[in-house]
Amino acid sequence: MKLSRTDSAAALVLALFVGAFLHGCGSEPGSGDGDGATTDGGGGGTLPVPTSGAPTPLPPVVVDGGACKDGAFSIRKIGTTTYAGKPYEVITATPCEYVLSYARRGKTYPLQETATHYVVDSHFELPYLPGVMDAVAFTPGTDNLGWAIGHDIKKTVGEIGALPFIYHVEPGYEYGYFTDYDDDQGDIFGAFRPTWRFVKNGASVEMKTFVPPDTTWPRHRGGWNPKEINQAIGFGLYVDESGKVYVPKNLPLGRKKWSDEPRCTMINLGTAPVPITRTQFPGDESYYLAETLLPGYASIGSPGHKYWGHKGKPMRDVAKWDDTLPGNFDKPFGGGCDLEGYSVAHAEGFTWPELRDKMRDKVRAGTIPAIPKENLYRVTVYEQEGTGPLVTKGKLWYEWRDDAWFPRSEGTALIPLDKDRGTYRISGYLPASRRAFVVVEDL
Repeated sequence: MKLSRTDSAAALVLALFVGAFLHGCGSEPGSGDGDGATTDGGGGGTLPVPTSGAPTPLPPVVVDGGACKDGAFSIRKIGTTTYAGKPYEVITATPCEYVLSYARRGKTYPLQETATHYVVDSHFELPYLPGVMDAVAFTPGTDNLGWAIGHDIKKTVGEIGALPFIYHVEPGYEYGYFTDYDDDQGDIFGAFRPTWRFVKNGASVEMKTFVPPDTTWPRHRGGWNPKEINQAIGFGLYVDESGKVYVPKNLPLGRKKWSDEPRCTMINLGTAPVPITRTQFPGDESYYLAETLLPGYASIGSPGHKYWGHKGKPMRDVAKWDDTLPGNFDKPFGGGCDLEGYSVAHAEGFTWPELRDKMRDKVRAGTIPAIPKENLYRVTVYEQEGTGPLVTKGKLWYEWRDDAWFPRSEGTALIPLDKDRGTYRISGYLPASRRAFVVVEDL
């Protein structure tokens, strides 16, 4: 079930302001530990709890960015945190196939430099400039040539002409191609403007930057198709008809969105990585790279509207809109950490009754496999005031019964999403003295 534009807009607004509400969440400990998936089919189901039938996979090889290799992760070290008396390194982890410098290793491009920008003759590819594009991520795909879109760049330019194109950023960064300056002239989407614009003037291309308050500067006012947005407004890096890419100088292409001592961290105590995705804005409603929660590490949250994938799956298999899994059925949770708070929830697509029944019928018919227990996990949220005791705010997980996975929850700070479906959210604002830990464990 794909969200409507209205639903998506509301969800994005919620994600943008995750830390600005619910100051009065309760602080009492949760009651009990909760139960994971049952081992007997639960609730009268005819099928046993599905398992992968394989041993728990080992975590992938972890490397620093300069030593990337296939199947490994590039690690950005943020700091350390202490949870339950044990120190954890706080990192961002990017699969090496999404690291732009790794994807473009060994490649050189003719380069021109102007006072305001670079012109890279990269033949329509998203290029890599050391020291300039280190926060920019490569997006795997067949025709997109590294850009964060789903269509053929060269073909699109051939049909429409020179255009700006949207790129993606590494975990923990916000996009550098828009500014959210709000002049009180419209809703939240009306506040988004391109940070820079490349304007063709005869045979030359000029780069202009937004300096508030510029009432003539274009802003996003509806329209979601990336081609329309880019042609009319100008988000992204400019690509001309010959395949040259125009890259701004002295402007952040990715804006850092974490603090050196983050108030909220996610810690993976499970046995396999958990890939988290985010939606792209401005752009389409597909899903893109966000953080990966590596076992034994703490992680910060990326900005935006996030969905958590199945534990143990590679990012490439989760960071996409998969028509074979309608309603994002491979994403059981949503949300995560923010600069000043947290919000974690049962995801809509994974819990939608009609979709669940449809997938269960396919499982019973043997046309698709059931989701193994190893792919799911429990999420528990704790708060801590200073160096005081951990306080359990709530727990979210899934239980196997009647041949399907059903949402379960427990805690004093649960916020109902849909009581008929049994779905909940755990959200809270964190003052400077308080910390939160979003902890992942195996079922």
